[in-house]
Amino acid sequence: MRRPVIIASILALLSACDKPKAPPAAAAPDRPLTSLSAQSTILFNVFGDATAPRVVPIAVVEGGRVAELVLDAAGWRQLDSMFLAKGRTLTVYRDGAAAGEFTVTRPMFTDEGALYALPGCQLLVPQAEGRLSTELAPDALVDYIASSTPLAQTAQTERMPKDAAEKGRTLANTIAAAREVGPEELGHLNFDARWLPSGAGPAKRTLLASYLDASGGDAGAGAGHSSMILALAEDSAGTLVPSYQHVSSGEARAVDMQRLVNHADLDGDGVDELLIEEWKYAATPEIGVLKYAQGKWRMIFRVPNEWCLDVKPAP
Repeated sequence: MRRPVIIASILALLSACDKPKAPPAAAAPDRPLTSLSAQSTILFNVFGDATAPRVVPIAVVEGGRVAELVLDAAGWRQLDSMFLAKGRTLTVYRDGAAAGEFTVTRPMFTDEGALYALPGCQLLVPQAEGRLSTELAPDALVDYIASSTPLAQTAQTERMPKDAAEKGRTLANTIAAAREVGPEELGHLNFDARWLPSGAGPAKRTLLASYLDASGGDAGAGAGHSSMILALAEDSAGTLVPSYQHVSSGEARAVDMQRLVNHADLDGDGVDELLIEEWKYAATPEIGVLKYAQGKWRMIFRVPNEWCLDVKPAP
């Protein structure tokens, strides 16, 4: 599920960088700031090595909807002190179900300085290191969702079908052909297919099928040609009803990649939202949320997954 090389590179960069030598400085956001309280539902991404995972805030749930966190420097420090204090626990969600807890062992700001640094960056999104206690065997590299307040999840009572690979390949290949992406372009790509207990559609499950170029190009990362496909469909009386497709093919550095991070019911409506990461070569990745309504998955939320919050100088 996770791209190990990318995670390893990020963590290596963080550990290698010098700590910031000046206090954070950034202009106040030009939008209303997110109001934080002890009851706020802050969503986090749990990522990294399962033996030393980290969390980073990605969104807030306000009024039954997922919204962007809009904070100034003081607000980010407040978030760190309120939700990422040492000993604080966050409920972890994996594959549409509560799966344990993340306990903070090292907040962002301590007397020793900040947890991490980025070259030339003063204002950073707070992260925390912690300990993962999960009811399921964790992956070596984790990529879960966590929340500051418990999220009600629909109990999963039925086993998922075992035909995901066969049906997923048919779904993805059909979409590829319709978008003029030939079999020769798919042969070297990583294929993944699985049923998600999403709560969507008549059977309450979603088939995910994906072709992804792990190398980032047939001539190396960002070089040559690349393609990717992400497709979703729901089961209706044995018939697959496509509900989402993302297809990108062409020069490797311009191909828009997408992958599923994880999924959970974030807004309490009984249907999971899908947390999606989207990226291009050498560009800032984005985090998005797909929501199911009227038979389709639609992107309702997207923010840059950028940890440096310094104001960029005008071009």
